[in-house]
Amino acid sequence: MSANSRFRRFATFSHGRVAGATIRLGLALILGLFVVPGYVVAPVLFAEAESSRVAGMLAGQVFHVANLLILLLASAVAIVWWRRGTPRPLWMLLGALALIAILNEFAIAPHMAALKAQAGDISSLPDEHLLRRSFGMWHGISSAMHLVATLAAGTLMLMTKDSKEVVTCSL
Repeated sequence: MSANSRFRRFATFSHGRVAGATIRLGLALILGLFVVPGYVVAPVLFAEAESSRVAGMLAGQVFHVANLLILLLASAVAIVWWRRGTPRPLWMLLGALALIAILNEFAIAPHMAALKAQAGDISSLPDEHLLRRSFGMWHGISSAMHLVATLAAGTLMLMTKDSKEVVTCSL
């Protein structure tokens, strides 16, 4: 075997390992960006902030940054996957979590912000007030979507068993 063919074999193996590690890192970061803001930062903010209004404002900023980073990382994973011929179930999960991040960031969050701007301090409104109930409904939808996206990201981590191979399943 010539030195040139040995180098090509090594470069192909090396590229595959690097791409696989890049995918795993990207997916781990995406999972972390769903878990940490939603299930660590937001509960701490609401427990420790001076008011629920301040906590909500800070949580909204954290979710904004997390959603943008999730979309950036999902795009990077998609670029690597495009070149590797990744199985359809993985694409579907990545697309689902990206779609949820897009909807939360560009549809639901602005609607919730408009409700807060219209109502002022949501927590000071009576429970039966229409704006408070509407905000609660949209918050619940957003939270449910966040949970689904978190589960999708966790499933992606489980389905990519190591840095080179991918577990496939039929849907």
